[in-house]
Amino acid sequence: MLSVQRGRNPVEYHFLKKASLRLLTVVVLVASALSGCQAPRPGFPDVPELSRRVALSPGDVVNIQFSYTPQLNETQTIRPDGFISLQLVGEVHIWGKTPAEVRDLLIERYEPHLKDADIAVIVRSLRNRRVFVGGQVMKPGVVQMPGDLTTLEAIMEAGGFDLREADVRNVVVIRHKGDKRHGYLLDLDPVLMGETTQPFYLEMKDIVYVSRTRIAEVIQWVDQHINQLVPQTGFTYSIGVGNQKHPATIGVDTSAR
Repeated sequence: MLSVQRGRNPVEYHFLKKASLRLLTVVVLVASALSGCQAPRPGFPDVPELSRRVALSPGDVVNIQFSYTPQLNETQTIRPDGFISLQLVGEVHIWGKTPAEVRDLLIERYEPHLKDADIAVIVRSLRNRRVFVGGQVMKPGVVQMPGDLTTLEAIMEAGGFDLREADVRNVVVIRHKGDKRHGYLLDLDPVLMGETTQPFYLEMKDIVYVSRTRIAEVIQWVDQHINQLVPQTGFTYSIGVGNQKHPATIGVDTSAR
Protein backbone atom coordinates (compact mmCIF):
# COMPACT_ATOMS: atom_id res chain seq x y z
CA MET A 1 0.00 0.00 0.00
CA LEU A 2 1.46 3.30 -1.13
CA SER A 3 0.20 6.61 0.22
CA VAL A 4 1.61 9.95 -0.91
CA GLN A 5 0.93 13.43 0.43
CA ARG A 6 1.87 16.48 -1.57
CA GLY A 7 4.62 18.73 -0.21
CA ARG A 8 4.73 22.54 -0.25
CA ASN A 9 6.95 22.90 -3.32
CA PRO A 10 5.27 21.27 -6.39
CA VAL A 11 8.47 21.31 -8.47
CA GLU A 12 10.58 19.78 -5.71
CA TYR A 13 7.84 17.27 -4.96
CA HIS A 14 7.60 16.12 -8.60
CA PHE A 15 11.37 15.54 -8.79
CA LEU A 16 11.61 13.73 -5.48
CA LYS A 17 8.51 11.67 -6.16
CA LYS A 18 10.03 10.09 -9.29
CA ALA A 19 13.37 9.35 -7.63
CA SER A 20 11.83 8.05 -4.44
CA LEU A 21 9.33 5.81 -6.18
CA ARG A 22 12.19 4.06 -7.98
CA LEU A 23 13.90 3.51 -4.64
CA LEU A 24 10.64 2.41 -3.08
CA THR A 25 10.12 -0.16 -5.82
CA VAL A 26 13.42 -1.79 -4.89
CA VAL A 27 12.47 -1.85 -1.20
CA VAL A 28 9.04 -3.33 -1.98
CA LEU A 29 10.61 -6.12 -4.03
CA VAL A 30 13.10 -6.92 -1.27
CA ALA A 31 10.44 -6.87 1.43
CA SER A 32 8.07 -9.03 -0.63
CA ALA A 33 10.77 -11.58 -1.32
CA LEU A 34 11.79 -11.80 2.30
CA SER A 35 8.31 -11.87 3.81
CA GLY A 36 6.91 -14.26 1.23
CA CYS A 37 9.32 -17.11 1.80
CA GLN A 38 10.30 -19.04 4.88
CA ALA A 39 13.85 -18.88 6.15
CA PRO A 40 16.00 -21.80 5.03
CA ARG A 41 16.16 -24.57 7.58
CA PRO A 42 19.64 -26.11 7.61
CA GLY A 43 20.29 -29.76 8.37
CA PHE A 44 19.80 -29.65 12.11
CA PRO A 45 19.54 -33.02 13.87
CA ASP A 46 16.16 -34.39 14.95
CA VAL A 47 14.67 -33.18 18.20
CA PRO A 48 16.02 -35.43 20.97
CA GLU A 49 13.77 -37.09 23.51
CA LEU A 50 13.79 -35.84 27.08
CA SER A 51 16.66 -37.25 29.07
CA ARG A 52 15.87 -37.48 32.78
CA ARG A 53 19.46 -38.42 33.63
CA VAL A 54 20.70 -35.82 36.11
CA ALA A 55 24.49 -35.86 35.92
CA LEU A 56 26.64 -34.12 38.50
CA SER A 57 29.09 -31.41 37.52
CA PRO A 58 31.57 -29.01 39.18
CA GLY A 59 29.98 -26.71 41.74
CA ASP A 60 27.24 -29.16 42.71
CA VAL A 61 26.95 -29.95 46.44
CA VAL A 62 26.36 -33.53 47.62
CA ASN A 63 25.93 -35.19 50.99
CA ILE A 64 27.62 -38.56 51.48
CA GLN A 65 25.91 -40.37 54.35
CA PHE A 66 26.91 -43.71 55.94
CA SER A 67 24.16 -45.63 57.72
CA TYR A 68 26.41 -47.49 60.16
CA THR A 69 29.43 -45.19 60.33
CA PRO A 70 28.00 -41.65 60.56
CA GLN A 71 31.42 -40.32 61.55
CA LEU A 72 32.34 -40.64 57.87
CA ASN A 73 29.47 -38.45 56.69
CA GLU A 74 30.62 -35.68 54.34
CA THR A 75 29.19 -32.65 52.57
CA GLN A 76 31.26 -32.05 49.47
CA THR A 77 31.31 -29.50 46.66
CA ILE A 78 32.52 -31.01 43.42
CA ARG A 79 35.79 -29.36 42.45
CA PRO A 80 36.45 -27.89 38.99
CA ASP A 81 38.41 -31.06 38.10
CA GLY A 82 35.35 -33.18 38.91
CA PHE A 83 36.77 -34.80 42.07
CA ILE A 84 35.70 -34.93 45.71
CA SER A 85 37.97 -36.00 48.58
CA LEU A 86 36.67 -38.53 51.11
CA GLN A 87 38.02 -40.22 54.21
CA LEU A 88 39.62 -43.64 53.75
CA VAL A 89 39.32 -43.69 49.94
CA GLY A 90 40.79 -40.30 49.00
CA GLU A 91 40.05 -38.74 45.61
CA VAL A 92 36.92 -39.87 43.77
CA HIS A 93 35.94 -38.57 40.32
CA ILE A 94 32.16 -38.11 40.10
CA TRP A 95 31.77 -35.50 37.33
CA GLY A 96 29.23 -36.75 34.79
CA LYS A 97 27.80 -39.46 37.05
CA THR A 98 24.30 -39.64 38.49
CA PRO A 99 23.78 -39.84 42.27
CA ALA A 100 22.94 -43.55 41.89
CA GLU A 101 26.15 -44.16 39.95
CA VAL A 102 28.16 -42.30 42.60
CA ARG A 103 26.56 -44.45 45.31
CA ASP A 104 27.53 -47.67 43.51
CA LEU A 105 31.06 -46.37 42.98
CA LEU A 106 31.48 -45.41 46.65
CA ILE A 107 30.13 -48.74 47.89
CA GLU A 108 32.72 -50.46 45.71
CA ARG A 109 35.51 -48.20 46.99
CA TYR A 110 34.51 -48.54 50.67
CA GLU A 111 33.86 -52.31 50.77
CA PRO A 112 37.51 -53.12 51.60
CA HIS A 113 37.36 -50.67 54.52
CA LEU A 114 33.87 -51.19 56.02
CA LYS A 115 31.98 -54.26 57.16
CA ASP A 116 28.70 -52.87 55.85
CA ALA A 117 29.09 -50.07 53.33
CA ASP A 118 25.52 -48.79 53.23
CA ILE A 119 25.86 -45.34 51.63
CA ALA A 120 23.40 -42.69 50.51
CA VAL A 121 24.24 -39.87 48.09
CA ILE A 122 21.96 -36.83 48.48
CA VAL A 123 22.20 -33.86 46.12
CA ARG A 124 21.92 -30.56 48.00
CA SER A 125 22.28 -28.18 45.08
CA LEU A 126 22.88 -28.32 41.35
CA ARG A 127 24.87 -25.24 40.46
CA ASN A 128 24.66 -25.61 36.68
CA ARG A 129 20.94 -26.28 36.43
CA ARG A 130 20.37 -23.22 34.27
CA VAL A 131 20.01 -22.22 30.63
CA PHE A 132 20.75 -19.05 28.70
CA VAL A 133 18.10 -17.26 26.64
CA GLY A 134 19.00 -14.53 24.15
CA GLY A 135 17.96 -12.90 20.91
CA GLN A 136 14.56 -11.32 20.43
CA VAL A 137 13.15 -11.80 23.94
CA MET A 138 12.17 -9.14 26.44
CA LYS A 139 14.65 -10.05 29.21
CA PRO A 140 17.67 -11.95 27.81
CA GLY A 141 19.80 -13.71 30.39
CA VAL A 142 20.09 -16.73 32.66
CA VAL A 143 17.04 -18.85 33.44
CA GLN A 144 17.16 -21.33 36.33
CA MET A 145 15.78 -24.83 35.74
CA PRO A 146 15.08 -26.63 39.03
CA GLY A 147 13.19 -29.33 37.10
CA ASP A 148 12.03 -30.16 33.58
CA LEU A 149 11.95 -27.03 31.43
CA THR A 150 10.75 -26.67 27.85
CA THR A 151 12.08 -24.15 25.35
CA LEU A 152 8.83 -22.19 25.39
CA GLU A 153 8.80 -22.09 29.20
CA ALA A 154 12.39 -20.77 29.23
CA ILE A 155 11.45 -18.04 26.76
CA MET A 156 8.47 -17.06 28.90
CA GLU A 157 10.77 -16.91 31.94
CA ALA A 158 12.86 -14.46 29.88
CA GLY A 159 9.86 -12.15 29.50
CA GLY A 160 8.44 -13.75 26.38
CA PHE A 161 9.03 -12.99 22.73
CA ASP A 162 9.73 -9.49 21.49
CA LEU A 163 6.75 -9.66 19.14
CA ARG A 164 7.98 -6.73 17.09
CA GLU A 165 10.98 -8.66 15.79
CA ALA A 166 10.97 -12.28 17.02
CA ASP A 167 10.76 -15.07 14.47
CA VAL A 168 8.90 -17.76 16.42
CA ARG A 169 9.35 -20.20 13.54
CA ASN A 170 13.13 -20.19 13.84
CA VAL A 171 14.24 -20.66 17.45
CA VAL A 172 17.71 -22.17 17.83
CA VAL A 173 18.81 -24.35 20.75
CA ILE A 174 22.57 -24.89 21.09
CA ARG A 175 23.65 -27.84 23.21
CA HIS A 176 27.15 -28.76 24.34
CA LYS A 177 28.01 -32.45 24.39
CA GLY A 178 31.61 -33.12 25.26
CA ASP A 179 33.76 -30.99 22.97
CA LYS A 180 31.05 -30.60 20.32
CA ARG A 181 28.09 -28.29 19.84
CA HIS A 182 24.76 -29.46 18.50
CA GLY A 183 22.10 -27.14 17.13
CA TYR A 184 18.34 -27.70 16.98
CA LEU A 185 15.97 -25.52 14.96
CA LEU A 186 12.48 -25.24 16.44
CA ASP A 187 9.22 -23.88 15.04
CA LEU A 188 7.14 -22.64 17.99
CA ASP A 189 4.42 -21.06 15.86
CA PRO A 190 2.08 -24.10 15.98
CA VAL A 191 2.06 -24.33 19.79
CA LEU A 192 1.52 -20.56 20.06
CA MET A 193 -1.48 -21.02 17.76
CA GLY A 194 -2.93 -23.61 20.15
CA GLU A 195 -1.91 -26.76 18.30
CA THR A 196 -0.74 -29.91 20.08
CA THR A 197 2.98 -30.40 19.56
CA GLN A 198 5.84 -32.36 21.09
CA PRO A 199 7.67 -30.16 23.64
CA PHE A 200 11.42 -29.69 23.40
CA TYR A 201 12.93 -30.17 26.85
CA LEU A 202 16.12 -28.32 27.64
CA GLU A 203 19.24 -29.63 29.32
CA MET A 204 21.41 -27.63 31.68
CA LYS A 205 23.59 -24.98 30.06
CA ASP A 206 21.61 -25.05 26.81
CA ILE A 207 21.56 -21.79 24.87
CA VAL A 208 18.22 -20.66 23.45
CA TYR A 209 18.40 -18.03 20.72
CA VAL A 210 15.27 -16.43 19.26
CA SER A 211 16.05 -15.30 15.74
CA ARG A 212 15.03 -12.02 14.21
CA THR A 213 12.41 -11.93 11.47
CA ARG A 214 13.58 -11.06 8.00
CA ILE A 215 11.02 -8.30 7.70
CA ALA A 216 12.52 -6.78 10.86
CA GLU A 217 15.87 -6.75 9.09
CA VAL A 218 14.26 -4.92 6.17
CA ILE A 219 12.75 -2.38 8.55
CA GLN A 220 16.16 -1.78 10.09
CA TRP A 221 17.72 -1.42 6.63
CA VAL A 222 15.05 1.09 5.61
CA ASP A 223 15.55 3.06 8.81
CA GLN A 224 19.34 3.12 8.52
CA HIS A 225 19.72 3.70 4.79
CA ILE A 226 16.57 5.39 3.52
CA ASN A 227 15.30 7.52 6.38
CA GLN A 228 18.74 9.11 6.65
CA LEU A 229 17.73 10.96 3.47
CA VAL A 230 14.75 12.58 5.20
CA PRO A 231 16.47 15.91 5.98
CA GLN A 232 17.45 16.19 2.31
CA THR A 233 14.38 14.88 0.52
CA GLY A 234 11.45 15.50 2.80
CA PHE A 235 10.35 11.87 2.47
CA THR A 236 9.96 9.24 5.16
CA TYR A 237 9.38 5.55 4.62
CA SER A 238 7.49 3.28 6.94
CA ILE A 239 6.90 -0.48 6.92
CA GLY A 240 4.04 -2.18 8.70
CA VAL A 241 4.87 -5.67 9.84
CA GLY A 242 2.32 -8.31 8.88
CA ASN A 243 2.13 -12.06 8.49
CA GLN A 244 1.17 -14.53 5.80
CA LYS A 245 -2.48 -13.43 5.94
CA HIS A 246 -1.58 -9.74 6.22
CA PRO A 247 1.62 -9.17 4.25
CA ALA A 248 4.05 -6.36 4.97
CA THR A 249 3.28 -2.97 3.47
CA ILE A 250 5.52 -0.03 2.74
CA GLY A 251 4.35 3.57 2.65
CA VAL A 252 5.72 6.99 1.76
CA ASP A 253 5.07 10.24 3.56
CA THR A 254 6.24 13.39 1.79
CA SER A 255 6.05 15.86 4.63
CA ALA A 256 7.72 19.17 3.84
CA ARG A 257 11.05 20.09 5.40
